[in-house]
Order: sequence, then structure tokens, then C-alpha cells
Amino acid sequence: MSPRPYDDASDAERLALRHYDDVYRYCYRHSGSREDAQDATQEVFLRFVRNQHRYSERGKPLAYLLVIARNVCADSFRARRAQVPLDEQTADPRPESCGLELADMISKLPDDEREIIALKYDQGLTTVEIGAVTGLSRFAVARKLKSALADLRHQMTLAERGQR
Repeated sequence: MSPRPYDDASDAERLALRHYDDVYRYCYRHSGSREDAQDATQEVFLRFVRNQHRYSERGKPLAYLLVIARNVCADSFRARRAQVPLDEQTADPRPESCGLELADMISKLPDDEREIIALKYDQGLTTVEIGAVTGLSRFAVARKLKSALADLRHQMTLAERGQR
């Protein structure tokens, strides 16, 4: 059975309804602002609709949408960074973590590991799908995931001992 292209508006609308919240959460995690996340999410689905004739369903459509979201967020980040004076670029634009220790620990991970954790546990993607979103091999994804989880375990051990 060959992949079926998304070539009618009702297919795209169903896809948007099913995955809007997932794409929004991904964009919010990368922007830290509700308004920026809403704008980015709209842009993701706009790009999808404009190019839906190129998309053929293979695997999870969410993985394809997250590839678009990753590009939209990167474009948005570059645009914002170009507008911020150099001395303000060192400040983290995201709000403080929600007061949850785990969120604080995850925020200390390197960007690529944080993204892999979000794709795996927030979005429920497989290693292969994460590789498709990030452009990494499944082996590289597995290594980074293992490293991130080891770092989180270490941080939790230190927190339990009161050594944070």
C-alpha cells in the first residue's frame, strides 16, 4: 500500500485538530511565551497547508509537523536574537520553571538533550521519529537520551542529599 497524500482540506483540518495542542506545547517549550507559541503554531499549520500536496503519510504525521515546528521555532529565534542588543542576549527568554524540581533539572540540560527529552516524553515519539525531527541518527538520539537521563538521575541524587 503506497502512502496516501494529504490533498484535501478536510484531511488537513482533521490533522490540525488532532495535533494542534502537541504542536503548541512544542512551540511553547521553545519560545516560553504564549503569544509567540500561538504565532509559531499558526505558522506551522499554515506551512503545512501550503505544502500539503508534498506530504505523504508515512508514520506519525505529528513527527512531520514537529519538523516544521522546529524550523519555525528556529526561524523565530534567529529573528528575535537579531533584534536583541548583545548585552541582553545572555538572559534566558523563558520564564522560570513552574516550581517543579524536575522541570528545573531538565532546564539545566543542554538544548539538544532537552529537546530529545521533550520529544520522547511530552510528544511520545519513538527514537526513529525523534531522529526524523532533529536530523540525528537513531543511534545518536539513543546516546543523547541515555546521557540526558543519566544527568537527570545524577541531579536527583544530589537533590535528595541536599547538595543542589
